[in-house]
Amino acid sequence: MNRNNLADNEPAYWVVVVNFNGWDDTRACLRSLEFGARGAGVVLVDNASHDNWLDEFAVEFPWCHCIRNLKNEGWAGGNNTGIRHALAQKAEWVVLLNNDTVVAPEFLDRLRMAAESHPDHGILGPVIGYIEEPWAVMTDGCRFNPTAYPGFFKRLEVPVERQDPPRVVDVDIVNGCCIVVAASVFEKIGLIDERFFLIHEESDLCLRARRVGFACGVLAEQLIWHKGSSSFQREGRSLQRYYDTRNLLLLLCKHARSHGRRGILSSWAWYARHAYHRYAIERELGHGSAADAVLRGLGDALAGRFGQAPETIVTSPSWLSYLFGLVFIARHRHCD
Repeated sequence: MNRNNLADNEPAYWVVVVNFNGWDDTRACLRSLEFGARGAGVVLVDNASHDNWLDEFAVEFPWCHCIRNLKNEGWAGGNNTGIRHALAQKAEWVVLLNNDTVVAPEFLDRLRMAAESHPDHGILGPVIGYIEEPWAVMTDGCRFNPTAYPGFFKRLEVPVERQDPPRVVDVDIVNGCCIVVAASVFEKIGLIDERFFLIHEESDLCLRARRVGFACGVLAEQLIWHKGSSSFQREGRSLQRYYDTRNLLLLLCKHARSHGRRGILSSWAWYARHAYHRYAIERELGHGSAADAVLRGLGDALAGRFGQAPETIVTSPSWLSYLFGLVFIARHRHCD
């Protein structure tokens, strides 16, 4: 199929790629999609990057629909822009793909075959490898907040094994760097919750879908390779710690009561341990601003402040973060 004519053919699959100051990674991703996503529509959403190369990309990749957001909407809002565009083009499936990935030549064919052979699955994704070590597994399956587990995201191993049709393993959460979502999921539960902005938003999407009866699954095939946390490497460690701490509590408040998981009180207790552990590690490593970002994330979560946080306040104290800082510092000194 001629990629330049995709818009006239109303493809059933649309791939959404969100860019924020990562043009080199995005170019490599789109080049891989030229072969790995033949027959799909592709929309590139730029989240108000500092340098606007969108016009150049539109010339270089004429088969790609290019949209620029007027401000940085994060992973959640950027993907929602692309999802709305795809659904307006009558997409049946939407593939959310991180811009710092490259895909296998058979990427779309295998995803389509898996979707057709597992019609009860509303969300799918492949086993993900590292770009630097393509044979190694970065992520596969995940169980969320299981009882008697010292954490919130328990790996569910999905051994790579090519079959026809592709084997799919049921999971709670599909990794957001490549997540394939049926249009019927969005029609039933709505789009991505933009309160998350960054981190844990795909977990929320999967858990919401499961709650209304859709299955989530991981293909037992390694179809993409991920550079890994490129945005945070560029934008800073503190942002990652802030959004992880803040959004994890939002995720637990929304889903801790789900069947087969810890109760809300136990989840809160584990969350407090998690936040302190993150804080203590950053202090031990000498990353004071990242430790402060943990405290600010904790304080903002308890105060109900979500969405995009101005970078200037990520490590600045609120009265809640100051209070928890006193508690954490006292505990840290006691442990020493």
